Amino acid sequence: LTNSVPQREPDGATIWHGFMTDVTERKRGERELRDKNEELERFAHTISHDLKSPLVTIKTFLGYLELDLIKNDKVRVEQDLGFIRTAAGRMASLIEELLDLSRIGRTANTPTTFTFHDLADEVLRLTAGAISANAVQVKVAEVKATLCGDRPRLVEVWQNLVENAVKFMGGQPEPLLELGAEKSPLGVVFFVRDNGIGIDARHHGKIFGLFEKLDAKSEGTGMGLALVSRIVETCSGSIWLESTEGRGACFKFTLPDAVRMQTGSTNA
Repeated sequence: LTNSVPQREPDGATIWHGFMTDVTERKRGERELRDKNEELERFAHTISHDLKSPLVTIKTFLGYLELDLIKNDKVRVEQDLGFIRTAAGRMASLIEELLDLSRIGRTANTPTTFTFHDLADEVLRLTAGAISANAVQVKVAEVKATLCGDRPRLVEVWQNLVENAVKFMGGQPEPLLELGAEKSPLGVVFFVRDNGIGIDARHHGKIFGLFEKLDAKSEGTGMGLALVSRIVETCSGSIWLESTEGRGACFKFTLPDAVRMQTGSTNA
């Protein structure tokens, strides 16, 4: 941004004095504020929509419950209570995950140092039930990386990605899950790869949004990938998806602020 003003000299000549103000940071701040406001608006709209659904269910079946109690219809009463419990449970899950999402970047555990394999072992222990139930073979690459940061949060990244992969293996006769890392111009790029049903390219841009569920009938609230994305962002990283429908999915992400040492890796 420039400004200039004229100045008359004693000999009658006019000299122009220019002033320049660098507004780059201000413009960047305005753009970030605008983006945050837009995100907040989308967030509020999504929250109102997703919390309204279980509330409508609860209200509706409370009405039925009153009538069925008057009729002393024990079977219908139990059905009514079942629908109310399910809706209340979903609301509780939504609220808990929203609170968890809101804490990212504001509260953190004391940073600790650990290896990639320490983290991978913990994640596989936490997800062992789902992996075993779906007979998924797991391969962990030889990754010589040391990380330092909020370990519980970083565990959440891999845990959500692993659970997501196992959930969408489809009818794959030999389900396979791979955890590893590779070198790139971006630094260390971690990946979680599966050979499941894959994701159509049309949906790649929205899967990290709040409450986005490509399969409305699947378990969960649809916030897992949004949470993953937020945690990655707090480490100054980025996350993206490489997938073709029917040919599996590979989530790749960087964690620049968390990687402390990387002496080499072997892809799985």
